[in-house]
Amino acid sequence: MNYPTKQTPSENKHGFTLRRGITGMLCVGMAAVVMLGCTQCVKPTSGELKATEAATEAVAAEPTTPPVNVLSFDTPNIPDDGTNGYNSASEPGVYIYKNAAYELCGASDEAGKDYAAAISEFKKAAPEFTVYNMVVPTHTEFGIPQRLAGEIYTQSQSQNLKTIFSSYTEDVKPINCYNALCKHKDEYIYFNTDHHWTGLGAYYAYQAFCEQTNQTALALTDCTEKTVEGFEGSFFNSDASLSTDTVHYWQFPYQTHAKRQEEPGAEMYETGVYYEGAAGNGAYITFIYGDSSLFIEYNDTNKNGKKIAVVKESYGNAFVPYLTNNYEEVHIIDFRYFSGKLKDYMQENGINEVLFLNNTMSANAAVQVDRIRELI
Repeated sequence: MNYPTKQTPSENKHGFTLRRGITGMLCVGMAAVVMLGCTQCVKPTSGELKATEAATEAVAAEPTTPPVNVLSFDTPNIPDDGTNGYNSASEPGVYIYKNAAYELCGASDEAGKDYAAAISEFKKAAPEFTVYNMVVPTHTEFGIPQRLAGEIYTQSQSQNLKTIFSSYTEDVKPINCYNALCKHKDEYIYFNTDHHWTGLGAYYAYQAFCEQTNQTALALTDCTEKTVEGFEGSFFNSDASLSTDTVHYWQFPYQTHAKRQEEPGAEMYETGVYYEGAAGNGAYITFIYGDSSLFIEYNDTNKNGKKIAVVKESYGNAFVPYLTNNYEEVHIIDFRYFSGKLKDYMQENGINEVLFLNNTMSANAAVQVDRIRELI
């Protein structure tokens, strides 16, 4: 199958802050990546402050050692023909290069270690569960040549991922999707007008997850490909050179259904894994109807009894449909909106595996890490 070359979805944009006191790499601009639907950040509660203190203690503990291959990151070979990019005149924090919009993004060792501490805190509180963590690099990592990258941010995202994966203080299993995306960087794995990855990019990360958890991945050749044309992502209006994107998704060779809880306390209602009526600037909600406090996918054909929870922000939306190939139930929790405790939810629903999935910006944002801690 042949696919175009890179693009992304649209949503409301809200500012967020990096880990307090960061002196490293700067994450600039659009926060739709991590804060869709949130209109303000609240002051830390006493519980949050205690969690932060606990995090400091966890960081000071002896880090665990992940498999060597997980810490090995390929170097993206991005061709450079001398073309220069420029900052968007209308959208702060957005860089235009070769008719694509990139969200300026970065990270710091301090922020990465704090994120690793938060995931470790959950594993320590719930040692009976298998805990995976996947951090997804953003489009900038694979689309901007090094000559220009040095001008717009200061640290490689691969270095930040290595810091995160090396800083767990409990038995957290890191999932390296970086190399899979690097291998396919010339394919249509990110949108050109949005901050998200495409369904194809998410699929390659899903393949990496299956490989690193000893599972068999769904083959796209066994699926029916569908498209939504004319996607105007969150950066579409940032520059006149941008053209609309196409959302690609795949219908599976087995039966599925889903239940959705739009916000905490609301009733669950029956739906599908994909919203096939999505269009225009909302086309990314094709994947699991966008962001919900809780979304549960069911494989109606393969009753293998396996269940997994996925704790995510909007990058997870394009990823989680593929997991129906491997799990009878996939419980998707958006930590920005879910109001319960993750351990209690998993125990009540007979779940013993959980995957934390965040993009690099989210993993390095203080408000995001604080919200993850609220689940513990």
